[in-house]
Amino acid sequence: MQFFADAALRSITVFSMMCGAALFAPEVAQARNDSATSWSEEDFALYPAYCRAKLGDAKSLEVLWSKQLGSKNYLHIHHFCFGLKALNLAYASYSDAPRRRSLAGVVITNFNYILRHTEPTFFMRPEALVNLGRGHMLLQEYTEAREAFEAAIKINGSEVNAWVALSDLYFQIGRKGDAMRVLEDAQKAAGEHKKITLRIEDLKKGGQK
Repeated sequence: MQFFADAALRSITVFSMMCGAALFAPEVAQARNDSATSWSEEDFALYPAYCRAKLGDAKSLEVLWSKQLGSKNYLHIHHFCFGLKALNLAYASYSDAPRRRSLAGVVITNFNYILRHTEPTFFMRPEALVNLGRGHMLLQEYTEAREAFEAAIKINGSEVNAWVALSDLYFQIGRKGDAMRVLEDAQKAAGEHKKITLRIEDLKKGGQK
């Protein structure tokens, strides 16, 4: 089904945080620079504002973001930015298998770094785990991806993107019943949400009860 064939792309949305960064989805993000560590003005416009504060010329915002994220977390936040950009570049290069795999490795490296070096209570850890899982999905490392998604849910049971990613994983490996079960659990834990509802409807259209 086309809905689920493109599910991973649609489920990744880098949310604007606190300072009104532009929302974008990876299928429409068109960053000019194809390196995760080299940033253009176009990149800064697409990604969360803390990336500009850390990597760009908006040093006056460093105090704000250090306070918002916590100084120990802000120290390492550029790796979150690198991971986000690599993930988008990987999806944009999906038909180029060697490049996709290389970028997936960059995703995994940077989000593992975030998980190792930020505080255990850092509120962005669930998002980091979801994106780590997506990196493993790009490499078809399903066990590692599932563990990352489940870890995100354990931290925050209302993390919709984690539930959706876990369901998409099961669908991708042919376990449609488990995909539906996860979505039903997601409704109980996170409430009604468009991403969850649309996937349930699509599974039902495909004959899944």
